[in-house]
Amino acid sequence: MKTAHLSALIAGFLLIGPVAAQVASYDCDKAVTPTERAICASPSLGRKDVIVASYYDLLLHLKPAVPGMAYREFNDALRDQQRQFLSMRDACGAKTSCLEQRYDERIAALRETADRYAAVVFDRPAGK
Repeated sequence: MKTAHLSALIAGFLLIGPVAAQVASYDCDKAVTPTERAICASPSLGRKDVIVASYYDLLLHLKPAVPGMAYREFNDALRDQQRQFLSMRDACGAKTSCLEQRYDERIAALRETADRYAAVVFDRPAGK
């Protein structure tokens, strides 16, 4: 599946729910850390947070068809990468430029993963 197709699918999911009222992938009324507050205060960061959460959730439910890779291995690797991202994101504190960079990097990595594994699952060459 092309990244553009997957991105359109995710955009469709985002439009189904009450996205207009949701600034981030979590309840901003419960934001405690400087990072969480900065994300909630920035429409750009909030949008990127929702994109990351959407890709992550989609990939957790996408079962890879790569020979030799078990679903558990894929999900464990994905969870480890997400924990690493969250740690790096939180290290930014409230610095929006740092947060923007971390989110851009994570979105690119998730898109690449989705493109690679969705292409295999849907029997299409990656990147085509």
